[in-house]
Amino acid sequence: MALNASQPAQAQASTEALHAALPAMVRAGLSLLNANGLHFAPIRHHSPACALALRTMIAELRPAAVLIEGPDDFDALLPVLLDERTRPPVAILSQNLREVPDDEEEQATPGLQSAFFPFCDYSPEWVALQAGRQAGAQLAFIDLPWRARGADECKAEDDVEEARSLMTERYLAHSAWLRTLAARSGCRDQDELWDHLFELRPAAQLRDWRALFADIFSYCAMARADYEEAVLEAEGSLPRERHMAAHIRQWRAKTNGPIVIVAGGFHTSALQAMLAAAALEAKPRRRAAASANAKTNQGGNWLIRYSFDRLDALNGYASGMPAPAYYQRVWNSAIATDDGPHLQQVAADALARLARESRELNLAQTISTADVQAALLQACRLATLRGHAGPGRQDLLDAVLSCFVKGAIDEGNLGLAGDIRRVLGGSLLGDVPPGAAAPPLLDDALRLARRMGVRLDDSQPRSMRLDIYRKERHRERSRFMHLLRYLDVGLARWQSGPDFLNGTRMELLIEEWDVAWTPVVEARLIELAPQGSSLAGIALARLRGEEASLAAEGKARSASQAVVLLTRACLIGLHERLPVLLDTLASHLDEDASPHSIIVCGHRLLALWRAREPLGMQEHPQLRALLLRVWPTALYLLPRLAEIKPEEEAAAIASLLSLRAFHHALRALLDDPLPGETADWPARLQAMAERADAAPGVGSACAALLFLDGHWSEAELSAMLASRFGPGASAGDAVRALHGLLSAAPELLLTQARLREDVNAILAGWDDATFIRYLPDLRQTFAQLKPQETAQLAATLADANTPGLPLAVDWHGASEQDMLAGAALQAALVESLARDGLSAWGGMP
Repeated sequence: MALNASQPAQAQASTEALHAALPAMVRAGLSLLNANGLHFAPIRHHSPACALALRTMIAELRPAAVLIEGPDDFDALLPVLLDERTRPPVAILSQNLREVPDDEEEQATPGLQSAFFPFCDYSPEWVALQAGRQAGAQLAFIDLPWRARGADECKAEDDVEEARSLMTERYLAHSAWLRTLAARSGCRDQDELWDHLFELRPAAQLRDWRALFADIFSYCAMARADYEEAVLEAEGSLPRERHMAAHIRQWRAKTNGPIVIVAGGFHTSALQAMLAAAALEAKPRRRAAASANAKTNQGGNWLIRYSFDRLDALNGYASGMPAPAYYQRVWNSAIATDDGPHLQQVAADALARLARESRELNLAQTISTADVQAALLQACRLATLRGHAGPGRQDLLDAVLSCFVKGAIDEGNLGLAGDIRRVLGGSLLGDVPPGAAAPPLLDDALRLARRMGVRLDDSQPRSMRLDIYRKERHRERSRFMHLLRYLDVGLARWQSGPDFLNGTRMELLIEEWDVAWTPVVEARLIELAPQGSSLAGIALARLRGEEASLAAEGKARSASQAVVLLTRACLIGLHERLPVLLDTLASHLDEDASPHSIIVCGHRLLALWRAREPLGMQEHPQLRALLLRVWPTALYLLPRLAEIKPEEEAAAIASLLSLRAFHHALRALLDDPLPGETADWPARLQAMAERADAAPGVGSACAALLFLDGHWSEAELSAMLASRFGPGASAGDAVRALHGLLSAAPELLLTQARLREDVNAILAGWDDATFIRYLPDLRQTFAQLKPQETAQLAATLADANTPGLPLAVDWHGASEQDMLAGAALQAALVESLARDGLSAWGGMP
């Protein structure tokens, strides 16, 4: 493998070292292959080629034992793995509950370290189990347990972790040698290179397991040459390999007959070197993961159902082959006969299915039979050009892009890329025997679902009507449904009922749900399993995460957001969290400086107060005290609404009106008077209305509210508005003031003649340029009137400006842009006539 002259000398030296080392590695591997009865099968996870070769290898050798790279505490699951009712894809979910310090101030759900060990029909590990049982071999896993290595591998993480794979292949993906080999072979990535070198060999070469595994050994040795021993020691590879080597020595000592070792190709050369070394521990050693100053909770291993969409490397899975549905068809074709996979037939089936889906989905551009034939021919020719035994996955993808896509892949094809991924990736869901041990989270969900009357033996959706105001049993069911909805499990779909979070539809007394327990629900629960052992625990962690997110977004002291968390906790049944959330809200009411947030908080608390019985808040008198605190807090912050920028004025006016609505609603619910109710409210409004520097819209809205509530007379209202509309007022401020007035009380222009005259006078005093400039704002302002009110106001103003001349209204379908363009053209025409001394022609003096 010669490198370009431009490569650094260090890389060139490494290349020469690898050239010298690889033959020795291969010779060592081949010599150990039959040495002392140990037969190594270096594999890539989820590789059909490796699975076929391993199947042939075990059938030929009839080994006494088959040892598999995988945590050795998985041995307890061998009976369920070998159960005939277990149907891949399945996975072993390994969980380790994190340590919780003794001095923890608050009881919390421990975090979990979790990992998946998946199997599909063509996984070499699965084939090793099945073929080994048929050969009468003893079976065992030999790797370090997840609990023993998880603490070190995950010690940098403080939060609950996402599940990881125990079949990681990052070494191959990150190998500079393999990237160079891929580039020189004309392959775009490691997956295409692997297919090119191994999966697409002729059938006879796939059955030659000695040659195949020798080549895989060399391939993986190239990847290992990129890593230093110190790196492999630190990230855990060497400790795992020492553990596996010790297991192999033990099995060799107690077993007569051949032993097959199924391990990732990256580890095989190290295992052979360790077995050849003179000094090696005689027994596997487990590393302690517990701290002396912590209480340790044990996790566990469970066999769970898995699915192709989660197994697909293209969806982010850390290990193995992409496109599991495609390789499943390759595997099925290979084991159906002895002459290897029929790759052309597999490609034809995939193309036909893609075409059928395009017709079933009624896509704008369906795939015809001629398109399928052209793509199949293209794939076969590409395979021949590339030296493949038949069209592979990448040959198929290239043919599809060439023959089906006429422009950009998603341009005119309505998501063809997604269709291709769905066909090649699949969504097959496996199965495990009834009664098999399940992750605690799934057990918890099943127990609660049975208690709530959910049918678990039928996946058909059923309607559930819940009388949450009168029946406690129905409230419990409602909280369970909201809990699973919050966790996005997919069990229940909300159809109707009060929306407590947003305070809408509160007049409804019945909740309606569509409920169905399906395999998708179980799959989602299994996805959530790494986050905790109970639904309530995961929901509590997520609720705390929302609190932390608010802090990160600068909303840590937002009273309105605190009420949302409080309401959500009620909805999903986390009532043990309510005292903490109520205390948090109380502190936020003292610290929140946003009048808008305080007012929104008040309305949400009102909704909670009205629904305190179905939401389980009747035992918390603090709710009423918080409601009473909102009013003086909002009054104190109210002047800030007058100190806003023009672009914030509409929101400020809305907050002002919302506070008035809150006041009226609160008075209707409570018997005792509110603090500052008799004097502070009108005094605050008057001060804002009379402030010269107040936002014009906010000031006029305050004036309108004072008039509506009987605190001001019509004369006082007109006097204040004269300063906004009268001589000296800018046109922009006048429009903003008019907008505020109509936002607060649109009926005033219809009922108050003096006010209407003032508005008419200021508009009449504008020149054409000013009128055209502010016409869009005026249209938006008057849009707050109802159509009938607009017609009434127009008729009144027309009669005042052109007495005796009837107002004719004709609608020609002109848009706002048409009207503005027409007004601008009229102004330009008048200016042109004046410039030419022809003003009289336009009717001007």
